This record gives sequence, C-alpha cells and structure tokens, in this order.
Amino acid sequence: MPSAYWYYGLVLIALVLLAVSLIYRKDWKLLVLQLTIAGIIHPFEIVVLILMDAYRYSPGILADPRLDNYLGSYVSNSLIVPVSAVAINAFSLSWKYAVGIAVIFTGIDWYFTTLGIYQHFWWKSAYTGIGLIILYKISRMIWSGLQEKRRCPVFKLTVIYLTYASIHNIILFLANKGGQLFRFQVPLAGDPEKFHQGFFYLYLLMTSMIITLLIGLKLPWHYRLLGVVFLTFVYWIMGEYHIFVPHADDISAWQLILVPIIVVPVVMCLFRMAKLDYIFPDR
Repeated sequence: MPSAYWYYGLVLIALVLLAVSLIYRKDWKLLVLQLTIAGIIHPFEIVVLILMDAYRYSPGILADPRLDNYLGSYVSNSLIVPVSAVAINAFSLSWKYAVGIAVIFTGIDWYFTTLGIYQHFWWKSAYTGIGLIILYKISRMIWSGLQEKRRCPVFKLTVIYLTYASIHNIILFLANKGGQLFRFQVPLAGDPEKFHQGFFYLYLLMTSMIITLLIGLKLPWHYRLLGVVFLTFVYWIMGEYHIFVPHADDISAWQLILVPIIVVPVVMCLFRMAKLDYIFPDR
C-alpha cells in the first residue's frame, strides 16, 4: 500500500471523528479545543522535529522530502492528535479509555516506523504515549475551563492566543506552500531551514500575542490602532532588511498583514458560535 494512503486514512479518521464529536455534543467549543490543542503541540513540534531532528514523516504525498515531512507533521499534530483529545472530552471518556487511546497511538507510531513512512532518529515510540497522556490531561483542564461562564483573564487570553495561532499557522503554511513562495533568512545564521522555521515561530508568537491583546483586552481603540501600526512596522523591517525573501516577484512582506485580517474575523465568528464572550470584552 502506498504510504500516502495511510496518511489519507488518518485525515479521514480525524475529520469523521471531529464531525461525530460535534454532532454528538452540539458544542462548537470542541472546535476551539481542537485548535487550542494544536496550538500547544506546534512549538513542541518546532523544537523536536525541526531543531532537534527527533524524527521524520514520509507520507509520500509531496515530491520535496522537506515539504512532505512538514505535511506529515500537520496531519499528525493539527488533525489526528488534537481530534483524539476532542473525542475524549466530547464523549466524557474515563482515564482508562484515554490511556488506551494513547497506547493505540504508540502502536501506530511504532508500526509506521516499520512501514518506513515515519522514521525515528533518537525519538522512541514510548515518548509518544507519555506525551499523549500529558496532553490529554491538559485537554481535560482546558475543556473544563471552557465550560465555566467566568474564567480568569489569563485563561481567556491563552485560549484566544492558541486558537488564533493555530489558524494563522495553517493558513500561512498553505498560502506559502510550505515555504515555496517565501523564506525567512539572515546571512550567517547557520542552517537556513532551521532558521526559517525558528524565525517563523517567533514571528507567529509575536503576531499572535499582539493580536490576542488587541482583541482580548479592554483597550481604547487608539491602543488597538497602535498595535496594528507596530505589526505593520515589523513587516516593513522584515522586507527592508531582507529577512523576508520572496521566491516570486509579486510577493512582499507587506502581504503578511492579510493573514491576520483574514484570521481575526474567523476567530471572532468561531468564538461567537461557541458562545465564548472572550473577544472584545469592552463591547
């Protein structure tokens, strides 16, 4: 069986499981939980997958092994793993079932290595199981918090940040075709790929934090405008000092501002459907 079919299978399972969970619970907070969990996993994946070369995905979908690796990472860490946490909370599964699901994923991790569609370097399948149990515990805490009408501002801002960062990350990855349209680079910065991924995460972190503060706090509109001006200045810096390197003549750093313009309304709509009054609390 071609390796791509296994990953297509994971995508199909994730989408079906998410749909079933939403239909069963009839609560859009589950989608917020999905994105929040994906946002928690992403920085860990940057460190372990990119910076520490712990493992490599080989779905065999894209010709470029680098992009193929990243695509496999998104299938795992933005879809199937967060969806498993969503299902556990949607169906109020006990810890016995949660541990069982973690064991199943550990088995899949090992089996994929035997198929040659996922490669370990220093990573062990057992680490996957341990990490999932910790992640499921965190997901229970987040899900419990989402059910409460009154939550502390830190929790609300954290949920906004993780939700926004996840959507921003996915949209930019797709728009950039995994790094084919532009790159982040600085001369003499070492491994260009690791710098690109590391700088991208810093860019995502900074942008997401600023957007979170702008839409999640009670702020006068001139402070919100100041935040937009600051982000615009950052885009100018990246273009002016050639940190943003386009691979096409019609691409510039200024176009990055389109991503938050798209993502903010999406986040606002999602939170409204989920009945979470976290956005623009002064209204």
